[in-house]
Amino acid sequence: MATAILRRVGAVLVVVGLIDIAVMIYCIVNRISYTSSFNIFAVIVGIFLLCGSLRAASIVRWLSAFFLGGVITALIALPFLQPLDLTRTQFRLNPLAFLAAVAIGAFVLCLLIWVTRELGSQPVQAALASAGIKRRSMRIPAVAGVGLVVVLSIFLVVLLQLGDTAEHAESIAQRELGAGYHFHVRSLNIVEKSGVKSVSGVVTAWNENEVIDVPVHWEEQ
Repeated sequence: MATAILRRVGAVLVVVGLIDIAVMIYCIVNRISYTSSFNIFAVIVGIFLLCGSLRAASIVRWLSAFFLGGVITALIALPFLQPLDLTRTQFRLNPLAFLAAVAIGAFVLCLLIWVTRELGSQPVQAALASAGIKRRSMRIPAVAGVGLVVVLSIFLVVLLQLGDTAEHAESIAQRELGAGYHFHVRSLNIVEKSGVKSVSGVVTAWNENEVIDVPVHWEEQ
């Protein structure tokens, strides 16, 4: 029964990973922004589970609990990481894309819950004990996932919303688009080399009629 569970979970992860890779390739070809942490990783661990690897099952369950804690925290924190008016505008102007993002988040959450429960079932745990593999507490990875997302969220708020760098990024976007927009710094990448600080980022600008992502870049001595 444990082998059947491992193969079932492995098959699902392989399918999800292959679909994710196909979507990623499509987005790259069509120059569409896309970010995912499944793709190749899901395929690789899925193959190990299909082969009946109990050690892989222990590791995958630990990672699933870690990501589960992180995803739940991220879903809670996400509405606070950008202005509410921007979220409302995105939904009003493109409800299908907004609902698709929500659906993907819900799917990932359900998948992680399912994987964690399946690999934590009694037959799998009994097989792990028989193989001499130490049983791991899922509280540790779950708490670690929560803590990581909390720290990253605080860091993002401080980096993207406070300080001269964020203000300068917004001012560049404002000069490019003109008046009549609100601005929100979505990402910043700061690299210092040979005494020169290179800053790249994306500023989201929006008004009642549109939402635009504006790439910004500048260098400082």
